[in-house]
Amino acid sequence: MSITWSAGVNTRAVRRFIRQMRENGSRPRGFQLYRRGETVSAVFPPFRPDEGMHLYSLSKSFTSVCVGIAEDRGLLSTDERMLDIFPDLAPEHVSENLSEMTLGDVLSMQSGHAVCHLDQMRFSENAVRTFLAMPVVYKPGTTFVYSTGGTAVCGAAVARRSGMSLRAFMNQNLFEPLGIADRKPLCCADGTHCGGTGLFISQDELFKFGKLLLGGGVYEGKRIVSESYLKRATSPIADNSANGTHDWTVGYGYQFWRNDRAGFRGDGAYGQYMVVLPEQDTVFILQECTDRLQEVLDDIFELFDGVCIPDASEGTELEEDVRSFYAVQPSALPKEQVYELEDNPADIRSVSVLADGRDVLIRFATAYGEQTIRAGNGCWIESHPMLRNCKPGLIALDPHFGWIENLHVRSAFRVENGELTVICKHIDTPHTQWFRFAPEGIYQTADGGLKPEAGFFKRV
Repeated sequence: MSITWSAGVNTRAVRRFIRQMRENGSRPRGFQLYRRGETVSAVFPPFRPDEGMHLYSLSKSFTSVCVGIAEDRGLLSTDERMLDIFPDLAPEHVSENLSEMTLGDVLSMQSGHAVCHLDQMRFSENAVRTFLAMPVVYKPGTTFVYSTGGTAVCGAAVARRSGMSLRAFMNQNLFEPLGIADRKPLCCADGTHCGGTGLFISQDELFKFGKLLLGGGVYEGKRIVSESYLKRATSPIADNSANGTHDWTVGYGYQFWRNDRAGFRGDGAYGQYMVVLPEQDTVFILQECTDRLQEVLDDIFELFDGVCIPDASEGTELEEDVRSFYAVQPSALPKEQVYELEDNPADIRSVSVLADGRDVLIRFATAYGEQTIRAGNGCWIESHPMLRNCKPGLIALDPHFGWIENLHVRSAFRVENGELTVICKHIDTPHTQWFRFAPEGIYQTADGGLKPEAGFFKRV
């Protein structure tokens, strides 16, 4: 079943939350809620709850917990100066501000830098050296500037003091105790774990991490990180009052946001949420794609208010809401055709559209071999093509992270006004991608940022 809930859950409140996501244009993958002993777990087909997906900046909260574990073991301290952790990577000229910068300053997005320097760090010979060499404009600990590059340096501090990579440390001390699979993270050119982005975690695994935080650092009776560190990490250390809408302006801790109404959260681009309310015995996780981040958080708190209020059950309707969210109606098969294409950044030479039984087979002729996507007729079919410059998402805009991308998609098609559209749900990112076959060429769009030069393939 794609949704389950315990006996005390108000299914009308859950249905309202799903309806709000549909009306807001959100594309959810799934969500799980634990609130005062009541539970709801939903997965929207064609997804599964055990498949790893890019968390974007929700990755930061995992790195923070690793810092806490390292501090618990006496390997480092959030009060330590960064130059004491990396004395060999200091620039030739050390400013007063750089000299004062501590690990806690960087964790709380108060390093003193005026901007995030991840772009420079990604391609440098030494990411940490590059970070330390950048101008420290503000006195550390005084000014909130969101910095994914800073998170990478915090992860590098764990690696430096533990003698193992952040990935190995995280696997041994966090993932293995929680039962989270080891998946390759995104790294900078020098091998530094990006830290602040690039983890691929499933819905079930993310919920375990949320339960760890709700438990004050204890999961299934085993302490993984100290409660004292988590209390500091989730407190409003940095003043981010000028940062945006109300749930992004009430304080920032060590890679955790404070919520306006209660509790704290980790979150990532396009609506990757892990909301924890310790006082209300609540944890909620949501993986989706949306650009209406504040509206989604408002809807989440409305769900919290109503989910445990007794009401008549609408269980059958709720199951149908989830099952049908991404339903694609069966369609007439398109005409078979071939597109010979002009030169393009994806290096696709030609594309053929073939009716194959009741489904459609899309064949891409590329310089590195034929690649195929099979699209279902009223259903979703899995494919693993390699398509250069075609993967949607923020990280795909960066050529360092995959010139030829291995895609993992489930696809369906529709035919409207004689034109074929193939819809691809990416399994390892929150994003959806569309290929529309028009007379003049193939239009490629996505909901999460796409290399713009690869957005249209012109027919010869």
